[in-house]
Amino acid sequence: MMMSSPSTSSGQDQQQQQQQQSANRPKAYLILTNISKRQNVKNLLQLAAAYGVQTIFVVGQRAFEFDPDAEGGTDVPSALQNVIRSGKIKIIKFDKLEQCVQHVKSLPCDDVTVNTDGCDGTKNKNDEKPKKRTIPILGVEIDDSAVNLEEEPFTTSSIAFMMGNEGSGMTEKQMSVCDGFIRISQYGGGTASLNVSVAAGLVLHRFFHWSRGDDVKRYCNV
Repeated sequence: MMMSSPSTSSGQDQQQQQQQQSANRPKAYLILTNISKRQNVKNLLQLAAAYGVQTIFVVGQRAFEFDPDAEGGTDVPSALQNVIRSGKIKIIKFDKLEQCVQHVKSLPCDDVTVNTDGCDGTKNKNDEKPKKRTIPILGVEIDDSAVNLEEEPFTTSSIAFMMGNEGSGMTEKQMSVCDGFIRISQYGGGTASLNVSVAAGLVLHRFFHWSRGDDVKRYCNV
């Protein structure tokens, strides 16, 4: 009869604990809509995979092919094709933005630890019936109400991030479905906006570290 050594058992327990912690972390979702350039679409898919996004929502975007096995070719980068085939990363398509929003709001919000304000950060008064907790949609946009990314404006829940168009930014319709906005500070005298994939990379990178509990602020303030 073979028996596991204490070190092997301990290693397996540690691995299971790490997997459980990973499963309980807030998740990032990415909504792709109104993106014009093919290279930006490809970059956004790769960035999403790099920073742990497991579900990407595509609204419209009929000019691009998100099926890795499409006969006429695909816009999914070759490095991601097998990952999508295996289901490790899901791409869910919608014809209309309203359908996507409805789906996001139907996703379970109790798979992570949430505060008493709910996933979307909406406070409930004592005399009000608690509102259903839903995953917030945060737009990355230059807006008066936007919160600086450096302040880590994340709730204790999963979040669906939505980017704007490369040239015109977010449409009024996109902005109307957002629960809040994030802006990325700039410190030079160059352009007023960043490339959409660069902006997405900064946001997803920051959220990834925040979701793990990494003290990013401390390193930024050294």
